[in-house]
Amino acid sequence: MAHARALAVHGNYRLAAAQLHISQPALTRSIKALEAILAVELFDRLPSGVQLTPAGEILLERGRRVLQEGEDMERALADFLGLGSGSLVVSTGPFPGDALVPDALAAMMRHAPDVTCRMREADWSDVSDHLLERESDLAVADLSDVVDDDRFTAELLMEDHLFFVCRSQHPLAGKTRVRTVDFADYPLVGNRVPDHINRLLLDPVTARSSTRPAAPFRVKIDVATFAAARRMVLASDGITLATLGHVASELLDGSMKLLDTGKPAPRLHSGIIYLKGRSMSPAAEQFAQELRRLKLEMDSRTVTLAARFGVGL
Repeated sequence: MAHARALAVHGNYRLAAAQLHISQPALTRSIKALEAILAVELFDRLPSGVQLTPAGEILLERGRRVLQEGEDMERALADFLGLGSGSLVVSTGPFPGDALVPDALAAMMRHAPDVTCRMREADWSDVSDHLLERESDLAVADLSDVVDDDRFTAELLMEDHLFFVCRSQHPLAGKTRVRTVDFADYPLVGNRVPDHINRLLLDPVTARSSTRPAAPFRVKIDVATFAAARRMVLASDGITLATLGHVASELLDGSMKLLDTGKPAPRLHSGIIYLKGRSMSPAAEQFAQELRRLKLEMDSRTVTLAARFGVGL
């Protein structure tokens, strides 16, 4: 079944065999054996490669569940045996993916150096699909899309305040109080804003008459990572939302400034997400422990920064 899936993806015996780390003749024999067992042709052989037949499409659609259950079984056995090898794939959104997730993975690798890791930076709204498709083992991202979804287990990890920040040479940097209308001339840089944050950023007049965000606060330059947002803001008159921890270095060296809007600071609502009923591997458990430890350290630094820059938490 796995061989048929690889061949369907690549449409080419040579490429599929390379992905599977077997010889091309071995893959050919495997597909022929599967077709003989099922008494049906699964692939049309074309000059340009191979293509699934209607029967092949049915097989892979139904067989996908079989493959997923097989992977879950292997994971459960590895958990029981406490194996220190294997792999870990983590999907993450912009804020946890900027510092917390990389640092946690680095710390986890000190305890499990034989585990192969992959960090997938993505729009926070895509991570639930990564988990459902078994493309990632767990995610660290905004919880808005999964908090009421009984297919997932979610653990709140980050509930930090978000502040508007800009480069220190920005035209708004010297203002004591920035009004909503002041934002209209400058692009907001970042990822798509979750609804619970949008509601806090609405202009009061607009908020009473519409559920849509006021134009000045709609993201105009959409980037998937906070590292990209940081670089763009430092090099332009763009403005972004950030926690104190994410711009600590820039605030301390004076390259960025906080903008006081007079509005209540919205909060992140990010955490650890994984499929309900699917146990975490030892590597994933170690990774989650490192996340919690690093978050406590980040909280301590945030309190110090808030006191220095005179902002409430």
